[in-house]
Amino acid sequence: MAPALAPVLIGQEAAACALLGLVLGSVRAVFPVRGRAAILPDMALVGAVLLGLQSYAAALSAGGVLRWYMPGSAFLCAFGAERLLRPALQALEQGLFWLAAGPLRLARRALQPLAAARKNRAEQARARRAQKRSAKKPKKNLPSTRRLLYNSNVSK
Repeated sequence: MAPALAPVLIGQEAAACALLGLVLGSVRAVFPVRGRAAILPDMALVGAVLLGLQSYAAALSAGGVLRWYMPGSAFLCAFGAERLLRPALQALEQGLFWLAAGPLRLARRALQPLAAARKNRAEQARARRAQKRSAKKPKKNLPSTRRLLYNSNVSK
């Protein structure tokens, strides 16, 4: 069993693990939250936190042992960092999309009169075709030719 630590050392180790969790939670905030796309980033976050904690515990912690408060502080800070940064990152993403779509909005506004003129021409052509089709055509009343029976009209 590992020896008991002084409260100051416990605080230092918890702060170091919290910093590790903060960094990894910040990275996790960039990736999707829901659906199938969130499984891989979640697994990567858990793996990275545990790997980082084990590396820290083996190299720098007092006694070289992973203690119970280390994952607690790391995961708590990772969760908090993700919850705090996600809205800011989403707002930043929406702002960048709005800026990127600016030239498209200007082009659409510039081409709107051309599109309206094209639509107007198409409607006029459609109206002309409909008028042509619906114009009354005089019906021809020609006498129908009767069938001639063989030798029926021949008199002898």
